[in-house]
Amino acid sequence: MLFYCLCLLKLFLMKIFGHPLHIMLIHFPSALLPMDFVCYATYFYTKQTSFAFASFYALVGAVAIGWVAILFGTLDIIKIPAEKTRTMKKALLHGSINTSVIIVYTVLAYSAYKRYPLLPHATFTLLLMRGALVGLMIIGNYLGGSLILKDKIGIEE
Repeated sequence: MLFYCLCLLKLFLMKIFGHPLHIMLIHFPSALLPMDFVCYATYFYTKQTSFAFASFYALVGAVAIGWVAILFGTLDIIKIPAEKTRTMKKALLHGSINTSVIIVYTVLAYSAYKRYPLLPHATFTLLLMRGALVGLMIIGNYLGGSLILKDKIGIEE
């Protein structure tokens, strides 16, 4: 009975109606982090606080869903066969890049959350850092796309 429950849990955790969860979840941080950057840049140039709040909400949503995506991505990496060393290296690089991006964004979100509703003023340094993080995320996402399309990771079974 326990084995049956664990198998059902695994099926539910990895796929919903045949759709892999990691692949479904990654779209949120991939959209919300560039939105955070654009809203933050707009706040930096216009000083309108509504853009600071939009940036903050995009940031919090991206970080929250990003951590869930990391969890399911880790479960996908565990399923890569040992003989696929090139694929494993690519998966670990993809995961390391995107996890690093989410870690830095988590620190930014936490520091803004501590001051909420008085969000900090936008600085050029943070604007550049957010732009660099989005660029780094794009590189990580390229590797992730290669894992899906070329190596069929996360979509087999």
